[in-house]
Amino acid sequence: MMLPSVRITLTAALMATLALTPALAQPCTQPQPPKLEGSDGDFEGGVSISVGRIADLIWVPLLIDGKPVLEDAGLSLTVTFDGKASGTTGCNRFTSTADLDAGWMSLGPLAVTEMACVDPVRMEREAAYLKALGEVRWFIASPDGLWLTREDGTVAMCLW
Repeated sequence: MMLPSVRITLTAALMATLALTPALAQPCTQPQPPKLEGSDGDFEGGVSISVGRIADLIWVPLLIDGKPVLEDAGLSLTVTFDGKASGTTGCNRFTSTADLDAGWMSLGPLAVTEMACVDPVRMEREAAYLKALGEVRWFIASPDGLWLTREDGTVAMCLW
């Protein structure tokens, strides 16, 4: 049996951890990417255009063209320092080249497996995801997510 004082201490520690852990925050909740404020690459609020902030991680799209995507939809994206991109679409896998620089991201032609999903919603989501990936030109990383935007600045997707 746990003593009441131990339970209170553990509960307080858990609450503090949840409050201080950005990974447990609500990502991709704002309609636009955060603004880059500051100078000399020293941006405020954890906002970054550094390739180091996004490379070699598995990112999960939560918004595509402003439409919510469930975290368990099976979509993912990984980019590497050496210029490769890969991921899943919920039905298929893809691979590509990735041209990355400070805030710049452009994916080469996507090589995609050709497995069909029975669920038409999955196929529609896959088509929207692949289209948006092909349109990406810029990225902004923040504690709220990874924002991928088009050449004209519109948001293609937000990932977590």
